[in-house]
Amino acid sequence: MDNQTYNDRFTRWAVIASGEGGGRIASQFFTRRSNPGIEDRIVVMNTNRADIRNTIQRLEGTFGDEGFEDRVLIFGDDEGAGNVFADGERLARDSFNRILRSIDSNVETADAFMHIATLGGGTGNGSIPYTIRRLKEGVDTAEYPSWMNDVIHTAFGVWPYEDEPPQQQFNAVCGLSRLLRSPDGSQNADMVILGANSHIANLEAGDSDHHPNDVVNERLIEAFDLMISAGRETQGVIDVQDYISVPSQIGAYHFTPAVATEMDANVYDLEYMFDVAADNPYVPLDVSTTKAAYAIVRAPRKLAGSEISESDVKTEFESWKSDRGIDAPGMSTVSIKEGGRSKVDVLLLFGGFDLEPLLSTSWDEYETHRDRLERGRRLGNGSISAEQMERIEENLNEYRRFLET
Repeated sequence: MDNQTYNDRFTRWAVIASGEGGGRIASQFFTRRSNPGIEDRIVVMNTNRADIRNTIQRLEGTFGDEGFEDRVLIFGDDEGAGNVFADGERLARDSFNRILRSIDSNVETADAFMHIATLGGGTGNGSIPYTIRRLKEGVDTAEYPSWMNDVIHTAFGVWPYEDEPPQQQFNAVCGLSRLLRSPDGSQNADMVILGANSHIANLEAGDSDHHPNDVVNERLIEAFDLMISAGRETQGVIDVQDYISVPSQIGAYHFTPAVATEMDANVYDLEYMFDVAADNPYVPLDVSTTKAAYAIVRAPRKLAGSEISESDVKTEFESWKSDRGIDAPGMSTVSIKEGGRSKVDVLLLFGGFDLEPLLSTSWDEYETHRDRLERGRRLGNGSISAEQMERIEENLNEYRRFLET
């Protein structure tokens, strides 16, 4: 099979990461450039030159000098956004044409963008929701290629650690609202995927000698890699359009991954594998509140289609959902990995779940910081107007009220 024909069978993703945290996560994608799901379609941007230098040095320290500078962008005239998401948005607005040019020059074409940001900061949290909204409004095709207007926009937002200061928790709540909805209340990202630093780190507690950030980032990459594997060589492909169609129709389009890897198919059945994955969600949640659910089972080629078939996975997943009181539409599929003998990986994507368990980790600090702002204390966020703050909070509350119906 020639390379062009092979690649045409894959959903083409591009990774657009912003901010220091987003850059740390995205830097790991460079190890997967042979993956036709992503290849080299990666752009890392920041407002802080020191952070960008750190990202480049991290890449060069791992892979050698391979010209990574071509894939990084400094935008804005300030030296960083200083944990002020409104300033991150302002700098992205002022530099939007530069951001577009960087995407155009580094991404030849794509079916979907995965936008990555940590939600506790200013640059990524400020620029990513704004960039998604502007791209969805449409770009000038006279200057930029028309494929940009057809891209599906997914976002991976990473929640701060629970012990981070109130400003970071405030940023996270505002960032979630802005990823979900535009200022006018309409849907922003086509799909919002959430991971919480503390929750993911606790899943790995005692099992790793690495820094919690490295553990969390690897788990995030692991989930995304499994997610895009469903758009690769499979018997029944789940394309990115399938991830967003039903959730967008029902108006509940936030998700979190739940992952289990390296399970022996000779020992465990699919029901057990789904249970293990469901015990490892990336945010705190009540699984029974899920409104949309997907299952991707990645199996060695010798098992896929025989011992682990599409029909088996579909039947077992529907039965598993029913037994656990999950009344949620969705899809399932088997994707293929080379090697691995009998080792199987499972990704469950839970969508539209009750956000209260996640928000409760930050809400008190959010209110503390918001109240300080309302009393006129700048606290680094003086550029957030009262009207903007009211709209951000109301958009999130409206979304949550819809989930309760």
